[in-house]
Amino acid sequence: MPHYSYVCIASCYSPMDQETQEEIQRLNRAVDDFAGEMKARLREQAIKGYRGWDDPANYRRMCEMMMEHASVSAGQEVDAGNLTMILWYLRKRVKVE
Repeated sequence: MPHYSYVCIASCYSPMDQETQEEIQRLNRAVDDFAGEMKARLREQAIKGYRGWDDPANYRRMCEMMMEHASVSAGQEVDAGNLTMILWYLRKRVKVE
């Protein structure tokens, strides 16, 4: 188990003050909002016919696309987030080296 998971698990069972609880709620709302935007953008791209995001053969191309988005300008945050999710998926689920 990674160290950060252990820390998270330990802190989840510790009593939290109100300020920490509110911080976590704001973080959760932000993540949920961003995930909604990511899903909408992925849906748009799927409707346009984009395919192959989960194909390990496309991993290197996805890395190149991520590097192109490294200096994200306004309005591209969701695209960069989706590329990050794709790379995460390929590494964790498909075991890309």
